[in-house]
Amino acid sequence: MLTKCPYTFRAIRNPNSNVSPYVKDENGQPRQLPQGWAGSGTITIAMAGARSSGKSLYMAVVIKLLKRLVITKGHTFRPANAYTERTYREHYEEPLFENMGILPPTPPSAQKDAYQREPLIFDIGAYPRGPRGDLQKIFVVFRDVAGEDLKAEGFESRRESLSFFGFADQVIFLYDPMAVPRIRDLLAGTVSTHEVGADDPADVLRNLLSVLGPSQRPFIALTLSKFDTLQNLENISLPSFDGAPGRNINWQRVMGNKGARFSHEGSDLDGPFDLADHSLLNAEVKSLLECLEATELTNQMRIPLFGEKPYLYSCFAVSALGDSPASGKISRSGIAPFRCLDPIRHCLHYMRVFE
Repeated sequence: MLTKCPYTFRAIRNPNSNVSPYVKDENGQPRQLPQGWAGSGTITIAMAGARSSGKSLYMAVVIKLLKRLVITKGHTFRPANAYTERTYREHYEEPLFENMGILPPTPPSAQKDAYQREPLIFDIGAYPRGPRGDLQKIFVVFRDVAGEDLKAEGFESRRESLSFFGFADQVIFLYDPMAVPRIRDLLAGTVSTHEVGADDPADVLRNLLSVLGPSQRPFIALTLSKFDTLQNLENISLPSFDGAPGRNINWQRVMGNKGARFSHEGSDLDGPFDLADHSLLNAEVKSLLECLEATELTNQMRIPLFGEKPYLYSCFAVSALGDSPASGKISRSGIAPFRCLDPIRHCLHYMRVFE
């Protein structure tokens, strides 16, 4: 596995170096890498999505779940530096898990308090790699981006600072189902819409793809967030013809289908990642979007914005909380994540970690 710079996601030509060849510190010297970085493997994950798509909530929950997965697999999990430990605790863990509150939006990178300018870096232990099974320490690096930084206004001035997207192993693009007009109409009066961002997810995705240009093709996890919101379709009375033109759809039957993969959790922590399960879920999510006349995102993924090289992507469905929050607090029933690890486990599977 490649040794990468955690700040730019670029591969480091000298994997035994203790400093980044791409970033300078406050004294103009090559920036030091976290302890144990030399010769390590780096898995780089970038978060993207429109404002209020749930990126911060997802990161808060999925890092907890990743820790549980790593420990279940017999390895260790720890923050790789003091910044990661402090930032995760102050901005994710305490507000959500201790105060049971909803996380505020990620601040734009231009703001002085934009903590996400630095990555969150986690040491997940050493793993056998290569034909000889030599042990290699592996780090997982997360970078979050405010929805405002991917919106059209002033985007060109931020393009260079977003170049790390092109070097990521995986980009998790979250989109809120309530941003789809058809879903919002169907659920009107049953789900709060005050947190829905004004930015079109398709525009945000288009800006992300423009950063990738004609040749960079990280894997994109096109992820329907807040899936518990969409599951509310099972509980409301809708006419059977309510769907895309020419489609007769009984939404209560569709969302109440207990045989569908979106009605079940993903792979067990102590087992391998189930590719067959994911293949079915991918097809189901694409079908749901088609029925809801919300195919612009998948259309963009099928036809490259620049160049001819196809995008690498798959569809996922997650819910960080398991239920919609109310009055700035999470549900009294607590936090019940649904399939949040699927995108991460998909990445780990193809990086041959745990499998």
